[in-house]
Amino acid sequence: MTITIDSRSAKQSSTVATLAAAIAAGRDSCVAALARTRESAERHAVLNALAWVDWPAAESAAARIDADIAAGRLSGPLAGVPISIKDLYLVDGMPTRAGTRARLPDLGKGEASLVTRLRQAGALIFAKTNMHEIALGASGENPWTGDVLNPFDHARQSGGSSSGAGAAVAVGIGAAGIGSDTGGSVRIPASFCGITGFKPSFGAIPLDGALHLSFSFDHAGPLAPTVDDCAILYEVMSGRSARAPAPTRAPRLGVPRDWLAGRLSVEVRDAFERTLALLRVEGVSIVELPLPALGRVWNDCYTPIVRAEAAWVHREALAAGGEGFSEGVLAPMRVGAALMATDYIEARRQRERIRAELDVGLAGVDAVILPASGVAPPLRGQMDIEVESGRTTVREAVLGQTAPFSACGLPALSLPWARIDGLPVGLQVVGAGSADAGLLSVGRWIERLFATRVDESLR
Repeated sequence: MTITIDSRSAKQSSTVATLAAAIAAGRDSCVAALARTRESAERHAVLNALAWVDWPAAESAAARIDADIAAGRLSGPLAGVPISIKDLYLVDGMPTRAGTRARLPDLGKGEASLVTRLRQAGALIFAKTNMHEIALGASGENPWTGDVLNPFDHARQSGGSSSGAGAAVAVGIGAAGIGSDTGGSVRIPASFCGITGFKPSFGAIPLDGALHLSFSFDHAGPLAPTVDDCAILYEVMSGRSARAPAPTRAPRLGVPRDWLAGRLSVEVRDAFERTLALLRVEGVSIVELPLPALGRVWNDCYTPIVRAEAAWVHREALAAGGEGFSEGVLAPMRVGAALMATDYIEARRQRERIRAELDVGLAGVDAVILPASGVAPPLRGQMDIEVESGRTTVREAVLGQTAPFSACGLPALSLPWARIDGLPVGLQVVGAGSADAGLLSVGRWIERLFATRVDESLR
């Protein structure tokens, strides 16, 4: 068994900004960038990352973008940059199937605002990416569209539900991808595919034109190679600034050690403890945060709300018998449909109490850090896995690490961090509510540290 700290991605400059600048200066072009994207898509077709693409149409759109840039009619931070979209957002000229055979609810007529904002910033929207069925799952396995395979080991899960976006970005099928995150669906595929994923604060990016899973918890967010890439995409889609003053000191980071006890595999624990030691050497204050509220999120709040709201979103299809849903998503929605209104209201009230407790806990630190997953990417089809406390479900070991921060609407990053026998695991960095710019600043600091200060014994 080998455990290393991953500094590969952190050594890259912003892929998005560098490509846009090269296209603007005439050193590259949107047509050429799309050609590289298509070559990668064909070379890595086995990953099953793309749900829909029309290459001739994309090539025509790329040529128009190049002509508009040359004529001075188009500029912007994403000018000429190929970006894929998860197949639950409405995109003009592209179908929306959300990885299911069931009839979808009416999503409206217009393109999702976040997609329009990307186009207005100059992006080439070239494809839809595959996903876990209706976003209700974290493995990337789908009986209708086929599993999205992990780029590092095809026998392993790619993470979900934004599985196609994670796999695509990891192998260069586009410069970035847009996903959604209800309980970890941006951060988990980012973690398992060795890239960066950012879930902003709740409501920061508009979700009109999107198929909801849980309207209380759903977030839109980017998957890309670096923190700066994610920051640029966040600014475009949210209309908010991602700029924060450069830190004048090493950050003060909280660790929910009591909550993490028993939740990690031995290998992830080893990598995490060595990383904490490295951070201390670099002057980081590591504060142990007692956050007992985290332990209440899963059963008291997250699971009942997601199931009930998913059942409401798909109520017409369920009333018609649920045809076209796989049993893996149909069963939990039926449980949600049977939930009593009083239990749903109590779960929402519990969420508010938990969020208030986390706000107090986060007040004394710049961010909280913990592994984005308690384990390295599991095998496809694997249902349970070994952690320090014994056997647990893969769902708990993976989604349990990220869901609390979606439930409470806090901004969270997954950064490329460790490799366990060659398989990536991300480091999750969580900020206070609405402190998106500050969290991105902390993420950049950690990213640079991994690029320049990683002790050789950790490689």
